[in-house]
Amino acid sequence: MQIVHGTWIPEDTSAFVQRGAFYVWVETDAPLRPDSGVKRNGSARRPADTRDHPRHLARAALSQFLAERLKLGKYGPEALARTLTPKPFLLPTAAGRPLPSVELAPYVEEELPLEFELRPWQVWCYPLPGVVAALNEIQFIALNAAEEFQLGHDLLFWYEHTQALRAIVARDQYIPSLRYHPLVDGKKARAGKASAPSRASTARYRADSRVKLPPTFEIVPGWEFLSPAYESLIRRHVAAMPTVCTAGLTDPDDPALFEPEPLLRHFSECLLDDVVTGTPSTDAFDRRLAGSLLFDCIHPSGSGVAFLNRPLPERTPEQRLAEYRQWQAWRAKLAEAHTNAAFTLCFRLEEAAPEDVDSWRLHFLVAATHDPSHRLGLAEYWPLSRRGRAEAARPFGADFERQLLLALGAAARIYPTIWDGLATAHPAGLTLTLDQAFAFLQESAWVLEDAGYTIIVPAWWTPQGRRRARIRLKTTASPKQGTAVVSGGHLTMGSLISYEYQLSIGGEVVGEREWRQLVEAKTPLVQFRGQWMQLDREKMQQMLEFWRTQQREAPELALLDVLRMDAETADDLEWDHDDVVDGMLARLQDKSAFAPIEDPAALQGTLREYQRRGVASDNWR
Repeated sequence: MQIVHGTWIPEDTSAFVQRGAFYVWVETDAPLRPDSGVKRNGSARRPADTRDHPRHLARAALSQFLAERLKLGKYGPEALARTLTPKPFLLPTAAGRPLPSVELAPYVEEELPLEFELRPWQVWCYPLPGVVAALNEIQFIALNAAEEFQLGHDLLFWYEHTQALRAIVARDQYIPSLRYHPLVDGKKARAGKASAPSRASTARYRADSRVKLPPTFEIVPGWEFLSPAYESLIRRHVAAMPTVCTAGLTDPDDPALFEPEPLLRHFSECLLDDVVTGTPSTDAFDRRLAGSLLFDCIHPSGSGVAFLNRPLPERTPEQRLAEYRQWQAWRAKLAEAHTNAAFTLCFRLEEAAPEDVDSWRLHFLVAATHDPSHRLGLAEYWPLSRRGRAEAARPFGADFERQLLLALGAAARIYPTIWDGLATAHPAGLTLTLDQAFAFLQESAWVLEDAGYTIIVPAWWTPQGRRRARIRLKTTASPKQGTAVVSGGHLTMGSLISYEYQLSIGGEVVGEREWRQLVEAKTPLVQFRGQWMQLDREKMQQMLEFWRTQQREAPELALLDVLRMDAETADDLEWDHDDVVDGMLARLQDKSAFAPIEDPAALQGTLREYQRRGVASDNWR
């Protein structure tokens, strides 16, 4: 058995922006050699007390496994072997040997000790490129075509985390970021050891702009998550992270496990940066952004300026510092509205009355963060007295009205129609036309929801409450002599079933005239028997034409054909069976109806259970 392990290890560097890599290695159940605990000679990169792991695939075997089993690398095992690197891991050790992992333990004949120590062991690793896609592919292969290998808990944890991150990135719950990095005498300070800038050092530029002094800081562009969903994900996954995920070492001379939360955030932020900066952009897009803060974040290395055929104008330190301060203020307001508020902003769409189709109403509400079921409509809040407002606002945090206006302003930047509701001192909602309401339901609602707001729509718009237009098939047992009834009053598989096509919406039969009126309506949402709904007119026209062609026939089907049609057209067809057909179908779905028979007296042998039930089912044919 072979166990595929993998984890994230940050770079051992003094650079302010520290990268990292995801390293994959393989543990085997090969028997340990007698000398497997003996120290190997050390090197400049490996201290003398770091041994080779006795149960890992070494360079040649690992490259072959990765290429053949996991389908990694493009040019075969030989080329893959050149990308491998030895890395130390801090692993449980007893009697001078590393203990097998939890996944490998059932496959080795060893008695695991109750006590152990953590010691560094060196293994050959593959730095995995394209982490998200590669982990997804490895998981797929292990799930569907794994032979004699399985994935370790560490690699599975990182796979699950990348899948959750993908959902957050897909919802655009991240922002461009700037980081202030002080320099020492114009040189980059070691990460984590630089002090905050002093007023005197910043003032040197203001004293005389003609003097060329070394910069005292740099502004580093990047990306960061800004999302309650991300913070919740980090909390959950820190608690669930296997300890082995923190076992990769950057300095074997000072072995220690990584702290789970910083490691998880570092991996997530590096992944986000790779996804955003690695997404191709057009020249037209880059030209629009050239020279801006956003351009620096998308092209942090300056690689995107080649199309300009000229260098971008250099911004002075004062300009960069001013940009940084503007970004700080912008981020603080955004964080206050999205992550630090004691309430969530809600939008509830109220449908219009049939006699006034352009009077849809979008109401503003708030829900307490600690108890989302506790909601307050702003239409109820503003008419209260000052004391009443203070009491009503208490569950929603301090400085409620200011925070509320900030949140509404942030939402209006996503859905500009909200500005119409803010043209008053007491915003409580706004009126939408039919077309605006339809656009909100189709597009803006899910955009706002992905941005962290709560959206409440009419029940008929939800998947559970949505009424669908379908062709309905009404079936009855054929009255023709000799085809309908057998002994016991039941139908056989060959019995004929008469059927009639009908037009149906939400389970209600619709006549041709009413159906045609719906198809010919000019509005995106229509009223059908007192309820609003959206209809696919093109599909409904096709259904109408199909129904018209079927009215000239009086068709019949065998019961077996009815069952086959039900299986093949479950989504597009609904049924209306009479009592006889309905009873027959109920019996077919009742497994107890096929009670096993006793062995026939003339049978020389013994039937098995499934054969007894199979013989019993012949009575239905």
